Amino acid sequence: MIGIFKLHYKKLIYQSFLLLLLMIIALSALSEPLQDEQTYKLPVIIITPDWHDIDLQRASSTVNMLSGEQLDTAGINNTRNLQYKVPGFLFKSSSGVGESFLRGIGGTSTGSGDSGVSSFMDGIYLTSAVQSFQDFYDIDRVEIIKGPHGVHLGRNVLGGAVSIITHDPVPYYEAYGDVLYGTSNQQQFRGALNLPVFDSGMSFRLAGTMLGRDGYSRNIFRHEDLDDQDYYAWRGKLRYTASTDLDIIFSMEQTKQNDTSGLAKQPDPDVGVNGGILLGGVVPDDPRKVTHNVDQNQAIKTEIYSARVTLDTDSFKIKSTSAYWETDLDLAYELDGTNIDFSSNFPASNSTSFSQEFRFESFQNQPLTWSTGVYFLHEDSEQHQDVHLPLINFQNIPDSTTRNSSYAVFGELAYQFTDQWQGRFGLRYNYEEKELDLQQSIIDPYGIQGIPGTHTVTHKAKENWEAVTPELGLSFTPDANVFYYAKASRGFKAGGYNIFAIQPSFDPEHLWAYELGIKKTLSDHKIRINAALFYYDYTDMQLLTLSPDAPVGTMPIVTNAASATIQGLDLQIWYWPMKNLELTAGATFLDARFDEFNSIDPNNPDENPDHSGEPLPQAPETSLILGVEYQFSFLRHGDLSFSIDYKYQSSIYYNPYHDRAVRQDSYGLINTSLSYYNHKDNWSTELYANNITDELYAQNIIRIDPVVGTARNWAAPRTFGFRLGYRW
Repeated sequence: MIGIFKLHYKKLIYQSFLLLLLMIIALSALSEPLQDEQTYKLPVIIITPDWHDIDLQRASSTVNMLSGEQLDTAGINNTRNLQYKVPGFLFKSSSGVGESFLRGIGGTSTGSGDSGVSSFMDGIYLTSAVQSFQDFYDIDRVEIIKGPHGVHLGRNVLGGAVSIITHDPVPYYEAYGDVLYGTSNQQQFRGALNLPVFDSGMSFRLAGTMLGRDGYSRNIFRHEDLDDQDYYAWRGKLRYTASTDLDIIFSMEQTKQNDTSGLAKQPDPDVGVNGGILLGGVVPDDPRKVTHNVDQNQAIKTEIYSARVTLDTDSFKIKSTSAYWETDLDLAYELDGTNIDFSSNFPASNSTSFSQEFRFESFQNQPLTWSTGVYFLHEDSEQHQDVHLPLINFQNIPDSTTRNSSYAVFGELAYQFTDQWQGRFGLRYNYEEKELDLQQSIIDPYGIQGIPGTHTVTHKAKENWEAVTPELGLSFTPDANVFYYAKASRGFKAGGYNIFAIQPSFDPEHLWAYELGIKKTLSDHKIRINAALFYYDYTDMQLLTLSPDAPVGTMPIVTNAASATIQGLDLQIWYWPMKNLELTAGATFLDARFDEFNSIDPNNPDENPDHSGEPLPQAPETSLILGVEYQFSFLRHGDLSFSIDYKYQSSIYYNPYHDRAVRQDSYGLINTSLSYYNHKDNWSTELYANNITDELYAQNIIRIDPVVGTARNWAAPRTFGFRLGYRW
């Protein structure tokens, strides 16, 4: 791990100095000398990455947890916005799909491969990239778990996970509702109703949200808004607690989206080759204006049904999680991004999945504890694309059907050697099977790609992969205020197929991860510092590439093209100098580079194909988040709370070729909120402002010459919102 200390010292020192300076300023402005009676201890943070409650300060991994209240206060209403509160987390989104990245790992390949960063909803693994984007409502908490996990999350995880935990029914009456009005005519209603069913041991909870917003962008060619939002979702849960030993929860959830969110990409007329621009297409200077000729839209529908059963016996616990879900997607979107009808795409997909997990766990108050389980997942999906080049009557229409199955057996032993030392050993066996049935039709009347006419090719294939992924950990707790841990774990991401082009299967990715961490409480429990050094050996990376000896005109394919080393430091600090003042700081310092990567950049074929030593995409060297929250009594029966956050992210590349055309420069964001809660009458108000300085930055940049050229999906501009809520 010596290489960790080869990080950029000047930037690290500068960011650390900035962090310290802001904390000193905040202390000077807001705090007062502490008296003995003012001593305030930081609250215990409970998380559930091990499927049972655990104190965050005793978890042998790096976990960022945000409660539902913290999400509301920060104006974070979806998974994309988590990156503004979690250092080292990046969410790339466009055209109806999202990709999460943690410590430089994540995303999905152009194929049937899995995501490098997994998404979970109430312990259920979500298979689709569409499902990785979630709007938040009736949320208990969100846990961002960094690093590979093969035992604790049910499904095998390569680089980390985003785990969303919603509120379960409770045995008493509860209800709340709130309305929001914000920038661009944003309107939202959220609410939940919890009802106990007499003395039956049953309770029911119904929650929902409706969200509408005009577009952040304007299509001046078709005289319509883009980047608007039209979304609604509801969730119903029925809980039956037969006794203190048996708990059953049934859940149903449905979401619908029908809008143009993420479709207002703007081409760059100065970089790359864009066919629409070459033919006279117009690109406005205003980044919030476009000239798309296609009538764009995205329609996304998801349904999830699940059952969770927990049974406590005299000697161990049994947990069962069953889930079925279905996702439908229909898209119509512009490719060249101009008023010339040069290129467009009309994709659609449907997927249905079923998963089952059984887990057996010993009780935790013993020197030797154990857990074991089995996991099964099956997914059937259909994908369709229809790429149009109308001026030459060209169409590329791949239609594919995939069937994916995953089987796993896992277990872990933990032994408390002494009051201070504990060891863990976990092991997982993975078996993955994937099947593809692909038909690709090329309508090419002018022979752009060869012989004129319509050509149809088919490809049927079936492949399977196996992997054993161990986890080893050792922790040391010399006293109640400090926790040291060392961990080694192996991550695995299954192989797959390119569902849009005919090619052989690609193999799995593998990751060996090593982490050393300390979690310490200081100064009479007013300060917490969590720090972790990590080192990743990342091999067999799945990338869309061209080999150096590929003939001119060859289309990129998905191959295991690269290996990389990722190393860095994760840091979290909480400081509560007085009861009503909280200062927080989080940082990820990252050095993520290719060890081996030899591939032609399709957009720059004359450049050196050897990219060894260059940075990984979506891997910022520095990610820094600072926060101040001040709360005080106001108007006798209420609390007034003010918070302000600063997020800094250094530059990143959005593809693996170190192409400056897809480089997003470093930027900083300031978000703030002011909220009031009346304890007597149970009503609340909140005013928030995000991206106060109206920073212009991209949430995705793509380059595909000459069909798209270089195009940017701009993130949201400065936004304001006012929320009014009431709780019964």
